Amino acid sequence: MGEFRSNIFATVISIILVAVFFANLVLSRDCNLIMIILTGGGRLVDFLGASRDNLIVDQQLYRLISYGYLHPAIWHLMANVYALWYACSFIEKELNRISIILIYHVGLIVPCAIFLLIFPKGYMYGASPAIFCFLGMMAMWLIKDCSLLDEYKRLRGYRYLLCYLIISNLLSLGTFVVHLTGFCVGMLLGLVVKRKSCLE
Repeated sequence: MGEFRSNIFATVISIILVAVFFANLVLSRDCNLIMIILTGGGRLVDFLGASRDNLIVDQQLYRLISYGYLHPAIWHLMANVYALWYACSFIEKELNRISIILIYHVGLIVPCAIFLLIFPKGYMYGASPAIFCFLGMMAMWLIKDCSLLDEYKRLRGYRYLLCYLIISNLLSLGTFVVHLTGFCVGMLLGLVVKRKSCLE
């Protein structure tokens, strides 16, 4: 139970992600649920996903954030929940909750905007840009303080995060671009955002 209390942001976001996943299945019960679970899709994609038309033509700016809470396929949901959990096991020790919430959502908004600028026909859903933002911050903190490498290696899920960094970028060019953008946003934030342990 203590692990959940110390990782409260990741716990709350994970609960929301899982709830949205099941809500999508309930709302899509007249569709082929097996195909949705395995490959994605469903009714909520039309309401929460982000495209250039949704944002510019329909002016539904909430989608710059809502897309990050939608994971129609089970493997996508699980991969991101695990990565978020493991990244936040370090991030939540080093930042206050307000900072974490702001950084997470900046990590959704900026990559989405840049992705849709580069790929006007693209469509966005999934929390990975924000997770890559956290990983980018961790990378910048490591560049500034090499002694963190030992602490990172002791993290539960360290190997998973390394695999996540590599494998998730092999899915498509669009995925690589949005992950790279999230990572770069995180690195920039890591230059200015101070860790708690550096302020003590």
